[in-house]
Amino acid sequence: MTTRPHSVVDLYLAPVTLSLDERLNELSRIPLEDLAYRVALETNREPRNQADRAKLMLATITHLIELHDWTVSWNPRGLVVSHKDHELVLGIPPNLRAYLED
Repeated sequence: MTTRPHSVVDLYLAPVTLSLDERLNELSRIPLEDLAYRVALETNREPRNQADRAKLMLATITHLIELHDWTVSWNPRGLVVSHKDHELVLGIPPNLRAYLED
């Protein structure tokens, strides 16, 4: 059943997910070897371990994107965009998956 928006934050789902999808598309064109440099450039940090890679990749994906109280996190299927009871999963490109699993 389709749920209707209950707040202004709910209305921002489309622009937020479109912005995130555009960023994922942009990052998908970066070769795996150059992805670590991009993450360091966007976050001003080098990852120390795999958990740090995931955290910094989220920061890279959301860099300069206004999330309007939507949150992003990881699950095995991809990037989760959520707010209260609403949740949407965006798939991630193979190079990002390889970066996260390395």
